Amino acid sequence: MKQVWLFVFCMAATAGMAQNVGIGTSSPQKKLHVVSADSIALQIEGADLSSSTAAVGISLRPTNNVSFEWMALRGRDDAFVINSARLYLNRKYNNDIRTVMFVDELGQVGIGGTEANLANPVLAKLNILQNGFSGNGIYLEAPYPYNGLLIRGLSSSLYPNPSAQSISAIRFDYNQSPNSRITMENTFQPTTPRMNIEIYNPATYDYEKAFTISTTYASVTKTLYVDKSLTVTGPIYANGSIFAGVTRPFVDVDMPTNYIAEIFCACPNGLKAIGGGGGHRDYNTAAQDIKINYSGPDPGNDSRWKVIATNTNTTQLRAVRVYAICAAIQ
Repeated sequence: MKQVWLFVFCMAATAGMAQNVGIGTSSPQKKLHVVSADSIALQIEGADLSSSTAAVGISLRPTNNVSFEWMALRGRDDAFVINSARLYLNRKYNNDIRTVMFVDELGQVGIGGTEANLANPVLAKLNILQNGFSGNGIYLEAPYPYNGLLIRGLSSSLYPNPSAQSISAIRFDYNQSPNSRITMENTFQPTTPRMNIEIYNPATYDYEKAFTISTTYASVTKTLYVDKSLTVTGPIYANGSIFAGVTRPFVDVDMPTNYIAEIFCACPNGLKAIGGGGGHRDYNTAAQDIKINYSGPDPGNDSRWKVIATNTNTTQLRAVRVYAICAAIQ
């Protein structure tokens, strides 16, 4: 019995002098130093998994501070918990504490910023916030033949026709205002997929299709400007007129004898009149009968050319042609 008490006293004295405790090592480097040849060096068990408090595995708190964070194992529903609901990863640099990443109780993940930045009109599971320190939002590398980013849209049972639902794949906002988006849809058959580029219309508070691409056609429903050259290897089909940079429409008018008239030549929609002219249509010996009093832009409408002409012949009709030179002006 004396030998046992002597052993315990010696261990306590050794631990008190060294200030470090070692398990599996005779030279501990920290307050508690555990060395194990097994794969598990330390195992901590809570008292009762049926209790939300008795199953606490590790409790961490600052000195003389009753508020503390804790980690626990409670079972399969919430297997790992930090601070009951939230997980934070903070970094302190030059006395400035910055949040690197956080997860809130709704499962929203934030990279950069603070949890207050989640007060956003668009609810998202992953938020890469503006005061993160990465220059780009997302950088992806994928080896061939795999995709860098795969987005799968799901049809909703809230709508009666799932095959005709338009699913927003990518949306672009400017500050907090809607701008445009790329959507995908199976309009007629699931075997006929389509991709749309849609532009937000502030007047209707909705997105409108501007460009649609499918396996059978490409359709432009809004004005499309191409600043550089455009090469098309297949045929071009147009339901309306095709305007190539500058166009020159014209109108012909038969003027009665001894008659003065205002004649207008309008440009196609979206183009402005940058030039024009008018005179006798056939320009033969009868051309001298037509007098041009005015030829210039219409003062009341810059998309048409105006000519004021007089037929001085007192017995014969005369044909007058007025043309405009039209172009898109930015």
